[in-house]
Amino acid sequence: MTDLTLAGSKGGASKPRPSVEAPDSLQSTAYARILDLVSEGEIVGLKNDKRSVFLDETPLANADGSLNFSGVTLDTRNGSQDQTHIPGFPAVENESPVSVELRSDQPWTKSYSNLQLSAVRVRLAVTRLSQTNTSNGDTNGYTVQYAIDLATDGGAFVQVLAAAFSGKTTTKYERSHRVDLPPAKNSWTLRVRRITPNSTSGAIADTTTVESSTEVIDAKLRYPGSALIGLQFDAAQFQSIPSRSFELRGRIIKVPSNYDAQTRTYSGVWDGTFKSAWTDNPAWIYYDLLLHQRYGLGHLLNAGQVDKWELYRIGQYCDQPVSDGKGGTEPRFTCNLYLSVRADALKVLQDLATTFRGMAYWGAGSVMAVADMPEDPVYTYSNANVIGGQFIYGGSAKKTRYTVALVSWNDPTDFYRQKVQYVDDAEGIARYGIQQTEISATGCTSQAQAQRIGKWALLTNRLETESVTFAVGLDGTLARPGQIIRVADNDRAGRRIGGRLRDATLDSLTLDAEVSATAGDTITLVMPNGKAVSREVKSVSAAGADEQLVVLQTKLDELPPAQSIWAIDSATLALQQFRVLSISEDFSNDEIKYSLSAVKHVPSKFAAIDNGAKIDSPPITVIPPSVQAGPTGVTVSNDHFVEQGSAVNVMTIEWQRAANAIAYEAYWRKNDGEWVYAGRTGGSSIEVSGIYAGRYVAKVRAINALDIGSLYSESVETVLNGKTTLPPIVAALTTESLVFAIKVKWQIPQGVSTADLQRTEVWYGKTADLAMATKLGDYAYPQSELTLMGLGAGTSLFFWARLVDRTGNIGAFYPVNGAVNGRASSDQTEYDEYFANTIGKGALYESLRQEIDLIGGLGQDR
Repeated sequence: MTDLTLAGSKGGASKPRPSVEAPDSLQSTAYARILDLVSEGEIVGLKNDKRSVFLDETPLANADGSLNFSGVTLDTRNGSQDQTHIPGFPAVENESPVSVELRSDQPWTKSYSNLQLSAVRVRLAVTRLSQTNTSNGDTNGYTVQYAIDLATDGGAFVQVLAAAFSGKTTTKYERSHRVDLPPAKNSWTLRVRRITPNSTSGAIADTTTVESSTEVIDAKLRYPGSALIGLQFDAAQFQSIPSRSFELRGRIIKVPSNYDAQTRTYSGVWDGTFKSAWTDNPAWIYYDLLLHQRYGLGHLLNAGQVDKWELYRIGQYCDQPVSDGKGGTEPRFTCNLYLSVRADALKVLQDLATTFRGMAYWGAGSVMAVADMPEDPVYTYSNANVIGGQFIYGGSAKKTRYTVALVSWNDPTDFYRQKVQYVDDAEGIARYGIQQTEISATGCTSQAQAQRIGKWALLTNRLETESVTFAVGLDGTLARPGQIIRVADNDRAGRRIGGRLRDATLDSLTLDAEVSATAGDTITLVMPNGKAVSREVKSVSAAGADEQLVVLQTKLDELPPAQSIWAIDSATLALQQFRVLSISEDFSNDEIKYSLSAVKHVPSKFAAIDNGAKIDSPPITVIPPSVQAGPTGVTVSNDHFVEQGSAVNVMTIEWQRAANAIAYEAYWRKNDGEWVYAGRTGGSSIEVSGIYAGRYVAKVRAINALDIGSLYSESVETVLNGKTTLPPIVAALTTESLVFAIKVKWQIPQGVSTADLQRTEVWYGKTADLAMATKLGDYAYPQSELTLMGLGAGTSLFFWARLVDRTGNIGAFYPVNGAVNGRASSDQTEYDEYFANTIGKGALYESLRQEIDLIGGLGQDR
């Protein structure tokens, strides 16, 4: 036997080596340093410190003090003249984004023309840098070479730097190169070249970009008079340079010395001096803009050329608290805005004046500002002191009577983005329809203020539509644009309400005409200083031919001059008020003449704007208008009452009275039928009895003392629950033969309500065909018979009858089938008796008999 020995070992192919990725060797940390010039100085500064700084609309700090960003350094300067520079900013830098790929076949170039530059900083980046070994899968670094060249004043490029990205990174890597600039006369051109060709292999990642270019001016600048905010932060927290927003309390400006800008209160009498404080009162912002030397008109104007006293009055009006629409109050007007671009001075001033509903103009060597706000009239014009005694009136175009306003304002709760506030005027819409206007509210950061601005615009356009022009002598210098004047126009008022004084004492006045004044009225006089003074009338009595003595309730402080102007204002006939728009001179023909233009002023609109109060429109004339306004609010409704044991349905037409109307005419219709006249009344309603169920519409017009009617105002169609059946059919219709006549009688059905029956229609014809019949007449209820006279003996006619109710509803004919025949008498006996009774017994009979007897031969024949 042979021994066998078996031996063996493990076998198989060798195991492959795993791929190896080298660690990233390129790592960068970039810090952004940003210096923002936020305002002309000096300002108060950030409203709530770090909570008022926003990066990409996120605050640096929350209300509880916690930070939303780490490693952020904040430094501010408020723009004082002696402020220090902000550490960390040794140069003035202005970075511009580029974000362009750098390719070996396409260098990047940029020119710089600012000869104050010290250097240019270029920031380059590689998004990923690596090379993969296709044989073993290992990932290692890679190298991309580049160079930077500079050309001066259009000369040849000179290489100033050669460098390379060398290593490995899987994330974006950035580096910056500063290139110092040599002296130049015109400009420099910078060029960045990629030397290493761009790889086309998928195994190599080598995309390079030019991220930004920064202009550098080496200096530690203080920027006196400029408010600055400096920020430094880790750029890794942002994808790009973040947007910056700051909520500031802006410039410190001049305000009255007796004014507390924080509480918006005024103490004592202002002496005309100023102090420095922050305020958002538009009147003092306007004053600052006028007189500031750098950004305002201070190089052209001095303080003596600005009416600060009028601005003081406007400023007080701006600070008055009004409702904010949310249960609290706020100042009537505030102004928060940036003036960041150069613009025409007058336009900027006019835009700013709109913040307090004002206007600006140059007059009497000064800049004047006026606002549309409550104030007393300064002067009175009447037919007695106007050239020719003539006032010329005009009106605004209908298309300018806006009824809807879209007001643009800036919302502080949404980073001051522009919002639009919708405001409408319901009464205006009812009269003129939807007519829209758009308003840009300058400096408005309050929704309630935007609402008031829109309301003011709509009410002003609807209420103050009338203008007046007239010419005067030296009286034209007593009022200036923006001021309120009274107009006592006798011709328009319809009676004497103004004139000149004949004589005066301190407690009585002799007027140059008889007037319809009573105790309690107000008389206004123009005093020697040109100011208007008003007093209550105590009594009025005749003083002589064409004269009236007026005794005053309170004595005057001084005597009015001879021939002074007077005007009477009363609750039943008010003086007109206008706001002066312009005054023009006309010294031709050796005359001193001024032409005034003014627009209607409605004082009660201000309470309506601020508080929603009702607007009063006192009468300015006793002459009925040539155009009568129609009634409003026409409605129809129904009710019922019981009469004679039966229910009667009644329609009531009601409306709101129209001004100057003395009567109203009403019509109605049912189910698109014909209009039915309901009557004329001096009241505000009218009733129609006995209506039937259906759809009803009413229309009403107003009529004034000149019998001028308005357009009809209609109600909406309304379904009323009235009667559902027509008037009943006549119970019986009979005829009676008479000499030369037929008597017709009819009966109303028993047990049927007659409260709403109006009349009976009777028809007749020569045949029994109803279609050929003719209406004989309408006979008011309760008439129930008639006699048809003048017929020939034996004339035969056919009759029908039907009932009609008070609302014009018509019942069926009786008889339903056929007709009722009637015939005039043909009995000779009845006619003989008729003639005997009507002729033989009369005075005419004897004279006729005597004439007949004289005729020869009659006796023998008889």
